[in-house]
Amino acid sequence: MRVIAFVKSILDPEAPPGAIRFEAGKAVGDVPQVLGPYEGNALELGVQIAEASQGELRVVALGGQEQETGLRKALALGAVAAVRVDVSGGFRDPLDTAGELKAAADALGGADVYIFGRQAGDWDQGVTAGLFAGLSGLPYVPLVQAGEVLGAGLKLRREIPGGYEEGEIAAPCVLSASNGPGTLLRLPKVKDVMLANRKPIEVREGGKASAGFSPASLEASVTRRAGRRIEGDLKAQAEGLAQELRRVIPGIGGGA
Repeated sequence: MRVIAFVKSILDPEAPPGAIRFEAGKAVGDVPQVLGPYEGNALELGVQIAEASQGELRVVALGGQEQETGLRKALALGAVAAVRVDVSGGFRDPLDTAGELKAAADALGGADVYIFGRQAGDWDQGVTAGLFAGLSGLPYVPLVQAGEVLGAGLKLRREIPGGYEEGEIAAPCVLSASNGPGTLLRLPKVKDVMLANRKPIEVREGGKASAGFSPASLEASVTRRAGRRIEGDLKAQAEGLAQELRRVIPGIGGGA
């Protein structure tokens, strides 16, 4: 099977608080770019399907040079080609993103299976895969946690509210991968990482940024704990604490 996985590198979500900030409508910070967690699930699922079907895996990313982090990881795990769609700065809505990714996939000759992460690890919108399927006129299965090649199609296990379901689908199709034991991204060998760093990444020119919605500002939410400070000496603090406990827990301290 021919498989195309779509990956995205993001600012490290495990960076310490305050390391990532918003400037001019963008998230910036002096932290490394890493492959998004759900894109890692998509990549692992793509590697499995390509290996099981004795097929080929190709990867596509949308953005600047920062996207080469994820693309090179995919090359180290066996992808035969990597494409970066170079797009100008500015907001790009999911429909526009899906259109750019479809154009890149078509230029690669298409695939039997297209795989996305269930949602991006930064903005968490989670709709690009469905929009891509709609633009392509292909069936779409979201939240896949395991896949098995079955003739000319796939047997899939996917997450549903309260449990799981299994089913079969014929290729070509679009999937979004979710996290689970079956999609935990493997570690590449050191030798393959070194070889991947020398492999070429094809760069395609993308279109202009979306002309629709444009964010005017971005800011991080601030969580404040409810509560009050009890002032005074130790005795006053103890009495104040006891009074507060009696207020929030009726009946406490009533005695036998």
